[in-house]
Amino acid sequence: MRLASFALCSVLALSTAACGVGRQTGAKVPSGPDGPLDAARVSDDEFAGAAYQVLLSDDRTPQRMGLLAGVVRRQLARSATRFSGEKRESGLAALTGALYLMRTGDLRREMLEGGAPALRAGAAEVSRVGNEGRAQALYGMLQTVLPRGTERTDVDAHLDALKSWTAALKSASQMQTSGAFQRATTDRAMFEPTGAALETARGATIAWIKRALELNTSEAAQTGNFERDEAIEAYRALRAGGATLVGIYLRYGDAKGALAALDKGDLLRVTPPGLVERLERAAEDDDPSAWADLYRLFSSSEDANRPETSMDPTLAKAAAFGIAVELFRAEPRSLRGSGPLAVELVDQGMAEVAPAVLTPALGAAPSAQDLSWALSLTLRALLGESEIGDHAAARRTFKAAEPMLALADAQKLAGKVRPTPARLRYVMGVLETRAGDLGRARPLVAAAVQAEQSLEGLNMLAAIDRQRGDAKSALASLDRVAALARKSGDHIAETEALIATFEVDRDKGNVTEAKSALDAALKTALKARELSRSGADQARSERILARVLEHFGASQSAKRATDRAYEASRADTRQLTATVLDASRRALTSGDLSTARQALRQAVEAGLAHEDLVYAALWLELLEKSVKATSDGSAQDAFAAIDDGAGWPAKLAAWARGKLSDEQLSKAARTRAHKVEAKFYVAMLRRAKGVGETKKDLTEVAASEAIELVEVTIARDLLAREAPLPLKLPDGVTVP
Repeated sequence: MRLASFALCSVLALSTAACGVGRQTGAKVPSGPDGPLDAARVSDDEFAGAAYQVLLSDDRTPQRMGLLAGVVRRQLARSATRFSGEKRESGLAALTGALYLMRTGDLRREMLEGGAPALRAGAAEVSRVGNEGRAQALYGMLQTVLPRGTERTDVDAHLDALKSWTAALKSASQMQTSGAFQRATTDRAMFEPTGAALETARGATIAWIKRALELNTSEAAQTGNFERDEAIEAYRALRAGGATLVGIYLRYGDAKGALAALDKGDLLRVTPPGLVERLERAAEDDDPSAWADLYRLFSSSEDANRPETSMDPTLAKAAAFGIAVELFRAEPRSLRGSGPLAVELVDQGMAEVAPAVLTPALGAAPSAQDLSWALSLTLRALLGESEIGDHAAARRTFKAAEPMLALADAQKLAGKVRPTPARLRYVMGVLETRAGDLGRARPLVAAAVQAEQSLEGLNMLAAIDRQRGDAKSALASLDRVAALARKSGDHIAETEALIATFEVDRDKGNVTEAKSALDAALKTALKARELSRSGADQARSERILARVLEHFGASQSAKRATDRAYEASRADTRQLTATVLDASRRALTSGDLSTARQALRQAVEAGLAHEDLVYAALWLELLEKSVKATSDGSAQDAFAAIDDGAGWPAKLAAWARGKLSDEQLSKAARTRAHKVEAKFYVAMLRRAKGVGETKKDLTEVAASEAIELVEVTIARDLLAREAPLPLKLPDGVTVP
């Protein structure tokens, strides 16, 4: 049984008869009021502007309704893409966002055209987590867009089963079944913007509250012996019922409807006065302050100190979105009016609309505080879109934020806005780099470095220039990194810059310069090790020392440094992950089977994430095949432990287990980075088996724009080993 949190507050008991509840059916999705709706064609680039116009007004003119249909269709398509990419949570969030754009009576069949994939995946997801109300809403909408056939028959069966279930709940008299029915009908009404769904939820909620009142005033006095769960459900209805009924209507921004429902149900006395007072101000005066207060109440519904909004968190979230829209419409040119909606849009898979909403509200001369808040939200949106793998959405969000960045670039705000515009440009440059688009990344990183010189910015600029063949610029940036690091006493950063300098000179055939850089790197690495104090610094310094020693060919010394790094990173999962991957990478490059097996053992014992575990297992398996060693079974065990729904790591594991062919792995690669990985692993497997020429493929991997991939580093190192430089440890240097 799902029980919402509830807060303690005094409520007046009221005895009255329960109200009836309407019949449950699937969603009734009509055509337009005057015939078919002409849905606008909304592209990805047009989405932010179109959504802004839809949110700004609730007019039901043919033009706005057509635009709304186009926006909903585009959002459903995005939801489907995320679901197909095995991002169920973000797919459901985007689907929810599409539905939240509609108010009661807005739903038309034309809005759902092309939306079957999203509706199908969404229905399966909410069914998986046991949300029958949302399942009924989504299956009902899916039913209207499917042609007759097997799938339509299956959907009909799902709806029949759900109707039977809700009918059984409605007919039962227990408090808990009344609560379950109330939650199911409310969940349905949150997703299905129809008058019928709303009315059913209203009736079920009033019946639930009045059932609790009857138990409180009659049966409790007669028996005094309720089962614990019955008592808890009644308690929740008494404490949260009024706010719950209000929340159902506020999902659609309908303050007047909420007041009317309270009045009709004779429930004003059991609703906190503060909530009623704010509703009245919002309903009668469209008061932005009242809407802002309501948003704060419902967006903090899980706070036990706020009895007004003690309810099911999913309902509170839906209500908060509807309130945010009304607050925006009441005051679109202020941050108070637009800020809450911007937050909700980011959460519901429409991140690029947030800057479009915020920019007009900031005006031509915003305060540093307001602009800092807006840029902080934008930064969160960028990172969120990147985390779920939707780089195109991150790119659109950044583009939509460019007017805000221009405001932040103004001289009078210099140094006062945090995050700075340089920071946002750098982050977007990093995201472009991860996406393998160095042409887009370089100007962003260069602009960030010009505005704010930093070690990370200069390092990234050097890496980009190195990969684009501009060794001179790369070396110049690395010289600046080393100088900055020396000035600040950051020996690890200085060592990393010297290693990169060595690699650039090595690859260009500059033997003397390469040797000089590597000798200097060894000295600074030893200094970093000597001065490190914290576990994280110790782990980093030992790893960087191992990398230097690897280039010198001092394999045993590198192995000892790695063992010390393991010891230093025991209590730090992030450092341990980095140590495992670095050791495993080096083992594959150098052919060190024992080190590769040790790395995978460490990964398994530490319970590293699947996206890290899969690589340690892959590199070990490739190495075993390469040296013709009998597998110890640990790699296959690791592959078997990886969740089939783990996205790209699951595809790699399936390929390694022989469940995907080389061609299927390549086709499964959706991003540039994944395509580079697929090429690398197919080539490495052929290399391990001694089948065909692989140097060309490894050369392409080494030269690819996916410079943050470890596979690029491995490919470079393998190619460099074909013509190694004559290197030896400098005289007089003692290596631990």
